[in-house]
Amino acid sequence: MTPTKISETLAAAIAEAGGDTVFGMPGGGNNLDFIGASEAAGLRFVLAHAETNAAIMAAVYADLTRRPTACVVTRGPGAASAVNGVANAKLDRQPLIVVADAVDSKSYERISHQRLDQLQLFAPVSKWVATLGAGATHETAAAAVALSMQAPSGPVFLNFDPQGPASALPTTPAPGEVTVPGRVHDAIRSSRRPVVLLGTGARVVAGPVREVLQGTGVPVLTTYRAKGVVPESWPEFAGILTGATTEAPILEAADLILMIGVDTVEFIPNAWPYNAPVVSLSAWPEDSPYLTIGEEIVGDLAALTGSLRGIFQGATWPEDAVATHRRTELERLVAGPPATTGIAPAAVIQRAREAAPAGTIATVDAGAHMLPAMELWAVENEDEVLISSGLATMGFSVPAAVGAAFARPDRRVLAFIGDGGLAMCLGEIETLARYRLNVTVVVFNDARLSLIAIKARPDGNGGENAIAFSSVNFAEMARAYGIAGFVASTESELDEALSKALATDGPSLVDARVDPSAYPHILNSIRGRR
Repeated sequence: MTPTKISETLAAAIAEAGGDTVFGMPGGGNNLDFIGASEAAGLRFVLAHAETNAAIMAAVYADLTRRPTACVVTRGPGAASAVNGVANAKLDRQPLIVVADAVDSKSYERISHQRLDQLQLFAPVSKWVATLGAGATHETAAAAVALSMQAPSGPVFLNFDPQGPASALPTTPAPGEVTVPGRVHDAIRSSRRPVVLLGTGARVVAGPVREVLQGTGVPVLTTYRAKGVVPESWPEFAGILTGATTEAPILEAADLILMIGVDTVEFIPNAWPYNAPVVSLSAWPEDSPYLTIGEEIVGDLAALTGSLRGIFQGATWPEDAVATHRRTELERLVAGPPATTGIAPAAVIQRAREAAPAGTIATVDAGAHMLPAMELWAVENEDEVLISSGLATMGFSVPAAVGAAFARPDRRVLAFIGDGGLAMCLGEIETLARYRLNVTVVVFNDARLSLIAIKARPDGNGGENAIAFSSVNFAEMARAYGIAGFVASTESELDEALSKALATDGPSLVDARVDPSAYPHILNSIRGRR
């Protein structure tokens, strides 16, 4: 089978499954054949500046649209560069199809330049790795596309080798019908202080979850990825679940913990100290010994959740328990030292939330600013805040914002990112400009790796040379890329900058000069340590 025919077969399989977009950074040859075949099949191609960014864009787009989405990269350095983005999709359970050129089998013994065992490289971060070879069929391509979408969603890596043999089809067992056992219903019904934990798997069953929980008065904690599955305006919303200490008062008081779609890949590596029995409903089994689950039911999560309607009638939580916990949590978070040399990080989030219209999507990068952002960016619906949760990689939020802007062209997207993270994906500012995407980048500019600075020992391991950057004017850089850029060093300047940025037709950037002195307090208030 010719390279063109293989490309056409895969592109057709993606289009037939509902896919409409391919992201990537090609290297010529088979890459361009696949891009051409994709465009001929009606798929849009979005050119990125780096392979990991393209993988993040594609995975976020697929996650938001529930459409299979491909990322195309070249062999050798292109494939190696994509690994971080693919690993992020694997740990955040996001669908992704990675199409990589390869040294072909006919030339493999002769050519060592750029030759890597790409299947072995991607096996640990993919659901399946395979070769698109001479015998590749529509059935093979369709199976790869379908596998990326099956729960738990994740990356499928395809090596493009027209000279080599095609890999065998993946085998996936057909799910049987599973119901919640009567004894589990009885346990939930008889509990007096149940707590519900929502995880990444609950994002696709928000409707049934809301029908079960609304009006019950039962405290609900959500992981980062599940934020918005229940509206934060609901009296049941008790805050964020990360495995930290901030949720401890609610969980310590529980007599039963019900997890819906929780995957412990999202939890920080603290010990699980709670004694209440745990019941888990999920679309896939938990494969980590992080905590002991008393009852785990794996099946159709919408049906499993729907079976719980009216089951919390025995709950007797005090009427103000959830509200008091949440108010105390937020008051403690913002009660740190006042900013003296710039804007307090929490104030950046609070003022951005006030300025941005309802339904604005926030993408949040890894770093110290993540802590106030995830607590203070209030949402009413799922998919209104996106973060690298399982991998927690820097450089996520700007390419994620690109993917979100393509998936939700009617929404404003705010990308919260530190100066260190922005340096890793700065080229994608040009992508925002080229496509005139409705994205506002908010940079927490303090010229340092603030989260790493908190972790440094008092004896100075590493010192300033390990955490400090030179001062950079990102607003000027944004303008050089062709988008509106604003600098803010005070709260009043921030209000003005946000107002102008959000009124801009197309992309914009706000360079917020922040005072990092509050970060140790924020970390301690959430995780109970300095």
